[in-house]
Amino acid sequence: MQAINNALFTEITAEESATVSGGTEVNFGLNQYLFILGAGTVFGVPGLTAQETNFAFESAVYVESPGLGL
Repeated sequence: MQAINNALFTEITAEESATVSGGTEVNFGLNQYLFILGAGTVFGVPGLTAQETNFAFESAVYVESPGLGL
């Protein structure tokens, strides 16, 4: 296997990533995502629609603001 030497794929640290993104941390609540999908499956019709899956994903992604201390 040949190694790829390309500046596009350089490793960066978490601190460098925070500097690039403006210091905003984005998190994903897997428990919340699975809970919403599970409730949709148990209490909904068999199978979930794309809208229900998208709602679960959007509800599970959250941003912690360092200024608010959340």
